[in-house]
Amino acid sequence: MMTEYDFVKQLYLWGFPIECYVVYRTITKDQYKEITGKDYVDASTSTSTGASESTSTDTSQA
Repeated sequence: MMTEYDFVKQLYLWGFPIECYVVYRTITKDQYKEITGKDYVDASTSTSTGASESTSTDTSQA
């Protein structure tokens, strides 16, 4: 039988994002790093690069 960890690992291999599985405590931050090779960064403390672009206004239109 497949464990939750194995399930999340398979999802990652298929290209799905798995950050939500850390948020909902299906996997730990350490397990996230084991699967992805990257440290988990909490979304509430990180900023999106696109966020500042989406708030800019174009004043060239009259």
